[in-house]
Parts: sequence; C-alpha cells; structure tokens
Amino acid sequence: MDRIMVAVAIGMALVFALGVLLGFLVTISIASKTEDRLGTLTRQPPSAAARGARRCHGVGLRDITPRDTEDVRR
Repeated sequence: MDRIMVAVAIGMALVFALGVLLGFLVTISIASKTEDRLGTLTRQPPSAAARGARRCHGVGLRDITPRDTEDVRR
C-alpha cells in the first residue's frame, strides 16, 4: 500500500508540473502574438504578460525605430 501512495504522489506532482509548464508556455505565446499584432516591440510592453514574455525571451527595448502605423494590419 505504501508503494501505491508514493506512485500516486509522483504522478500528481508530474501532472501539476506539466500544468504549470503548459500554462507558462501558453501565456508567453499569447503575449508574443499580441505584441507582434500590435507592433509594440519598440515601445513599453502593453501588459504584465508581455513584460514577462520579453524577459523570458531576452528581448528589451533596443535602439530601433518604431514601425509606421500605416503598415500595421488589423
């Protein structure tokens, strides 16, 4: 009975870790897509998720010129 409890605890920990990892990846991908759609990589991040995604990707504000607003597709 003791081995079953250990196996269940390990399984639960793996499921929890997988959920955390999946949530992290989904948040970063949505934030990156939003930044790309809005064209905000040359400005301050529009949300906390975008700020976190930039930190994870290693992207910050750089000495580049902003895109023209006419070129942005909506």
